[in-house]
Amino acid sequence: MTENNTTDKNQFITVLDILKKAVSDLDENNIIDARLNAELLLCYVMNSKRLDLYVNYEKPVKPSEENEFRKLISRRISNEPLQYILGRTNFFGYDISLDRNVLIPRQETELLVERVLEDISASGKKSVSIFEIGTGSGCIAIALGKKLGEQNISYEIFSIDKSEKALIIAKKNLELNGISGKEITLYCRDVFDIPRLKKNYDYIISNPPYISIAEWEKLPDEIRNYEPKTALTDDKNGLNFYSKIFEIFSDLEFSGKLFCEIGYRQRESLEVLLRKYEIMKYKFYKDYSDIFRILKAEK
Repeated sequence: MTENNTTDKNQFITVLDILKKAVSDLDENNIIDARLNAELLLCYVMNSKRLDLYVNYEKPVKPSEENEFRKLISRRISNEPLQYILGRTNFFGYDISLDRNVLIPRQETELLVERVLEDISASGKKSVSIFEIGTGSGCIAIALGKKLGEQNISYEIFSIDKSEKALIIAKKNLELNGISGKEITLYCRDVFDIPRLKKNYDYIISNPPYISIAEWEKLPDEIRNYEPKTALTDDKNGLNFYSKIFEIFSDLEFSGKLFCEIGYRQRESLEVLLRKYEIMKYKFYKDYSDIFRILKAEK
């Protein structure tokens, strides 16, 4: 008689089994892209790539992995953003670490980077200086710095944020992407405490909090309950930061250009503000959804 010391494989849950259950749970709780979310979270737990899941559907999942995965799925069902659960995202092709102290970078913001890079390229400049208002995760400064470096354009970016916790994340992301602190300087400062810039820059750039408090209160739970409120809204009409930015830009001693991301249906209100500060040379650019998303102004 042969003693059976082998473990019955049927007592183990497989990759396919656990994914099916997770997708079903996410779908039932109205999580968009349920399958993608489940796969990315399982990859995170198993330290694998998505392709590995497809070729190893029958692979047993360890009990410890199953437990961790179910906890992450529960967090996602509670509407915690996937990016915060994973602790990272991708912006403009670069890895960006995240936590709840910084806004999750959006695809629309990549358009801001694209427009600035296009303008620098068209100018023929081999050296540029940039003043960024609102560092956040550092994603904009990092994307600009990496691309300018690839084009052999020397640069200096001075980036401010009033959140010390956000700047800690931004510094981590500079290191993650191999950028020297000499090229990108992070500084804890509230833009409303700046009467004027101490030096001239080629560009002022910003993705400011442009959501009105009325709109913020109607945002999905996934955004309102998790992302930093101060990075989303000015607690007023959504135009407070633009007014300050235009004030700084309109200083007679500043001769550079301005690029800002703007909110949905803000064009007309911003044109009123631009005229108030006697900024007459400006242009709005649309995003891929045909919505005006980027403002460019120059002297």
